[in-house]
Formats: sequence, C-alpha cells, structure tokens
Amino acid sequence: MSDGKSKAGATDWGLPGLDFAKLIESCQISGVDMKALLDMEKNNIDALIEVNRSTYESWRDLMARQAEVFQETMKAIAAETSNEAVAGRRTEIARQGFETALANMRQLAETATEQQKQTVEILRRRFEEGMAAMRVRGGRT
Repeated sequence: MSDGKSKAGATDWGLPGLDFAKLIESCQISGVDMKALLDMEKNNIDALIEVNRSTYESWRDLMARQAEVFQETMKAIAAETSNEAVAGRRTEIARQGFETALANMRQLAETATEQQKQTVEILRRRFEEGMAAMRVRGGRT
C-alpha cells in the first residue's frame, strides 16, 4: 500500500491504494526496464486522454454551433413569414436560406476536418515518441 506521498520518480496513475513502485520492483525481468516500459504506456494513455479531450471539446463546440445555426434559421424563417410584403419573394427567401444553410454546413465540415487533423497529429506525435524510445532502448541492448 502507498503512504499517499509521491516518491521521486514514481509513476502516479491516479489509482489510490496502488503503489506502482512496489509493483514494478516485484516484476523485474532480466534485461527489461519495467519503469521505462510503464512510462511508455503511461505516455500512450496520456496521448489517448488528450485525443479524447480534444475530440470531446470539438464535438461539443460543433453541436453548439449546429444549435446556433438552427436557431438563427428558425428566427429568420419566422421573421420572413410574418412579413406580408415578402409573399412574392418566397423563392428568393428560400434560395437565401438554402445558401446560408450550405455555408453553415461547410463551416461545420471544416471544423470537423480540423479536429480530425489535430487528433491524427496527437497520435502521430505519440507514435513517433514511442518509436524513438524503442530505438534508444534497442541501442542499449
């Protein structure tokens, strides 16, 4: 059991009652640096957490923007339909509404694409870090 105090160089995974330093000591395998292996896996988990957080924030923002677009569209339609002077311009109003909807959908698609690029970049960076660590370890054996 852990005394709750962080030890120098200890890996804190946020799991109370679990002392990874002792766990690592009990799992020593000749030629395997268990601490480095656990640190690498922690980095992988941290990268996945970052990806999930980024994805969640992006989708939250995307959903909020979609709600805004819907509200704006509904308000515009309500305002136009209440105006009798525009009865003859219904086709023009519909065209403008369609163009606005397309522009908004394009913006939302661009936002989603940018988020996907950020996600891929996070994963690529972590993959490269892992490969570099494996090369370093491979050079020591």
